[in-house]
Amino acid sequence: MLLGTGKADITPPRGTPLAGYGFRDHGAEAIRDNLEVRAIWLQSALSSSDAVCIVTADLIGFGALMTERIRSEVKLRFCLASDRFLLSASHTHSGPQTQECMVATGEIVPSVLSEIEESIYDAIETAREDLREVTMHLGIGECSGFAINRRMMKNGIFLNAPNPDGIRDDAVTVISFQDAEDKSVRAVLFHFTCHPTTMGDYSISSDYPGAARRVVEAGLGGEAIAAFLPGCFGDVRPNCAVIGGKSFRRGIDADLRAFGNALGGEVLRLLKSELKSVQPTLFGKAVEIELDMQSHPSKETLTELMDSGSVVEKQWAAKLLASPLTNKRKLTLQRLDLSSEIILIAMGGEICCEFGQHIRKMQTDSCLLPLGYSNGLLGYICPESMYAEGGYEPIESTIYFGLPSAFQPNSEQRVLAAVAGILEENS
Repeated sequence: MLLGTGKADITPPRGTPLAGYGFRDHGAEAIRDNLEVRAIWLQSALSSSDAVCIVTADLIGFGALMTERIRSEVKLRFCLASDRFLLSASHTHSGPQTQECMVATGEIVPSVLSEIEESIYDAIETAREDLREVTMHLGIGECSGFAINRRMMKNGIFLNAPNPDGIRDDAVTVISFQDAEDKSVRAVLFHFTCHPTTMGDYSISSDYPGAARRVVEAGLGGEAIAAFLPGCFGDVRPNCAVIGGKSFRRGIDADLRAFGNALGGEVLRLLKSELKSVQPTLFGKAVEIELDMQSHPSKETLTELMDSGSVVEKQWAAKLLASPLTNKRKLTLQRLDLSSEIILIAMGGEICCEFGQHIRKMQTDSCLLPLGYSNGLLGYICPESMYAEGGYEPIESTIYFGLPSAFQPNSEQRVLAAVAGILEENS
């Protein structure tokens, strides 16, 4: 297998509005650490006919329009079809807004978006032009104590609070690419399942995925790069709690260092262990599925909100009025095979952890890696049980994603059936 890597800095200037939280009322005051892009180009021979490319970035997500623009440009510049090209965001809540659908959580700055996109193309170009023979290896470890489920039901009431008994996924999966000649690590993909919401102030930050990446790259030295793959962590966040563990608090720098050191340290430990050698088989398949919403406000209702609603409601109504009044939304799904034993399942939404657990079990003879926050960010995709419970993910979040209402509870069945279908495709 041939591998090429590229990277770029995408840190926006101070003053840029930050995405992820509704309480922020002004732009970034400082830069805690830089935001970056990593590009990994893979092909099995000198011909690029079977090439695939993975781009990871310290961003809240790739908006639908941004994804469409990048895919079109990548196809034009690099002759790479969309089903063989993966855009994966870390989902940091301390970076620029890149989601055109979002309401009241940071405004898009077109010049910042344009610079990010050009940086992505530069990183891909560098990766494509610097191909070296590598071998591929797989390792699975664990990083526990740093992530926790954030949904607590008490006396039938939903609370956004630490739930140590709630579902989470502490697995750390490492895919390493070693130079065929000197056996040094050229690149590593590492997968973990936790919201990058350790920090929540007015500083630009790549949060724990960036902190872990820096630990790994420093440990490897040389030109090696590390790239973070986000798991299904819609309802899982960093375990920053006040004394007693009954409520969450904002993280501090020490939390960020501890999380980054722990995750990065586990990645390095795995890289130094006896990893499983796997044979490359490159394959891609992408589909879109339609999910039904529970309802849609009428044009009259939205027009009234434009006059008398809150600031958030006015922005929400304006977005819905500017779009077709439809009860359907499209979710992107992508299957990207690196090997018959390593298959990425990427989904364009904030996918809750239970989905990831289901997907991992769909094939027992392969390592299925479920990814959220890839090729778009539709909104929270929740298991059916959550809709009766209520709370932020299934219900309250919809206004911030510019959605007309909550999804139908059967969205879980639709998504899992679509994943099962895409896995049936022959590579």
